[in-house]
Amino acid sequence: MTARNDYHHLYNLSAWRRELRPQHLAREPLCRACLRRGIVNDGSLTSAGERQANARRRFLVVDHLVPHRGDRALFLDPGNLQTLCPDDHDQNKQRFEARGYSEAVSYTHLTLPTILL
Repeated sequence: MTARNDYHHLYNLSAWRRELRPQHLAREPLCRACLRRGIVNDGSLTSAGERQANARRRFLVVDHLVPHRGDRALFLDPGNLQTLCPDDHDQNKQRFEARGYSEAVSYTHLTLPTILL
């Protein structure tokens, strides 16, 4: 069993699916990383601002700023959320988390608590 499987059940919680996730998307309906680059992306664009050709990637991700790693309180903390397009979440942020930096986008302002900066 991988670590992801150890906590993936949290995404099935009613508090996540019916409350926290939809409420967050209502408050922040655009990709935060795209906005920092001057791109208004409601999930219909790539992170480069081009039309997303793959219909299965036309959505927004509610991402955890600080990886929760199964910590339920951190998972359900509304202050630990940001909206990202699939490109920024699946490529740029994952690269950042693996390396500690990303050549494509700086996520330092998005992922580290202010006290650590």
